[in-house]
Amino acid sequence: MRKRISLVFAGFASIALFGCVTTGEFDQMKSDIAKLYVENSELRKEISELKTRVDNISSDLNTTVALKEGQLTLITQTQDYVKELQLLKGKFEESSYNNEKRFKELNDKITELQAKLTPSAPPVEKQEPAQPPKETLKDPKQLYDDAHIDIKNKNFTSAREKFQEIIKNDPDFELVPNAYFWIGETYYGEKKYEDAILSYEEFLKRYPKHDKAPGALLKEGMAFLELKDKKTAKVVFERVIEKYPQSKEATIAQQKIVEILKSMNTGTKSTPKKTTTKKKGNERPI
Repeated sequence: MRKRISLVFAGFASIALFGCVTTGEFDQMKSDIAKLYVENSELRKEISELKTRVDNISSDLNTTVALKEGQLTLITQTQDYVKELQLLKGKFEESSYNNEKRFKELNDKITELQAKLTPSAPPVEKQEPAQPPKETLKDPKQLYDDAHIDIKNKNFTSAREKFQEIIKNDPDFELVPNAYFWIGETYYGEKKYEDAILSYEEFLKRYPKHDKAPGALLKEGMAFLELKDKKTAKVVFERVIEKYPQSKEATIAQQKIVEILKSMNTGTKSTPKKTTTKKKGNERPI
């Protein structure tokens, strides 16, 4: 650009020398050309700055578009999570409702059994015939062991009386909870399944966290199964799985549910397997 202006000045100088223009006009022309040069430089600078601004705006626009796309993706994902959460909430509420309904049916059934049996022979808490006064009370541990011998010999009535005597005379004895459980077992051994159910339920109300609680609840379901009440038995087995999911009784309960569903679908009868209890010496109370 400067080279062009120099050539222009040289041209005008030649013209001035040959007398085409006056000296004043020549100076004015030089001044105008210098102004044009300055204006042209400023214009180029503004164009450069404008280009930089356009590039920045373009970059910002791309960033904004990317952010908006990210926001739209995030909104879509959030909407999906909300839908999934609502679906899970619905399933949970439905499951809770069904569980409450099943447990209510179970409680109604137990109440019905209690009303049925109370007039004749209420379990556990029933009044025994008056016995001749004893000179001394028997040692509760010895009485407990004798009761288990009776169970082994299938003398269930005698065993039950011994357990009830322990509960009555030695309520602070450490094996009283076990005595409640074994009272239910004596009824079960005699095939008095309704009495057994109420006895197991009494034990569970008193000692829900006892290590025999899963077994008591499982045997309660087995008793209902023996009474051909598969619907209630299934509810009890589901309760075993829900309350004691990590127990071996939960595994057995799941198998029983499968058997019940299979028998309901095929119309065949499902016969529960008999369970046996082994006594492991004196290492652990049974």
